[in-house]
Amino acid sequence: MEGTTKQTFSDNHGAVATTALFIRYLLDIVLGSMMFVMCVVMAWQVFARYVLGDASSWSAEVARSLMVWMAMVGSAAVIQRGGHVTVTVLLDRLPLTIKGGILVIRDLIMLIILGVMFFYGLSFAEMNAIQLSAALEISMAWIYASLWVGSALMAVVLVLIRLERRAPDWTRDADGFE
Repeated sequence: MEGTTKQTFSDNHGAVATTALFIRYLLDIVLGSMMFVMCVVMAWQVFARYVLGDASSWSAEVARSLMVWMAMVGSAAVIQRGGHVTVTVLLDRLPLTIKGGILVIRDLIMLIILGVMFFYGLSFAEMNAIQLSAALEISMAWIYASLWVGSALMAVVLVLIRLERRAPDWTRDADGFE
């Protein structure tokens, strides 16, 4: 992008950038579709409650489930765009080599946490597979699957960012700033 200091995720060429761009578009399509469906379902719920006088129980459950999925899948999209809140007061004052090392350590810690989320997400999905949701009567494993799917997507995106920021740009963070 010309005229800005922010480096986009797809500025570099190659298989990593192509994969990252594909994942970005896929996440955008999936999240946009989820948002559209959630808006339609919520509009139906309002219409059914206030116009028809009969609130549908399934619409609230679908909206809640979509919100959980959007939060987990959306976190991967936000990581890819470098949009999560960060406090860089101390980091900005460090030399580039130390800063780069700290960013790598940060990413390793994030990968460990995402691994724990993945493991427990699978466990929760398996434990609750026989439990059915109240209105839709679908397995709660589908809701709990958002935890392991989202953490896996976040880990993949984080690894792609790290691979793309390899030498000589390994000191750049997810935002592309040095």
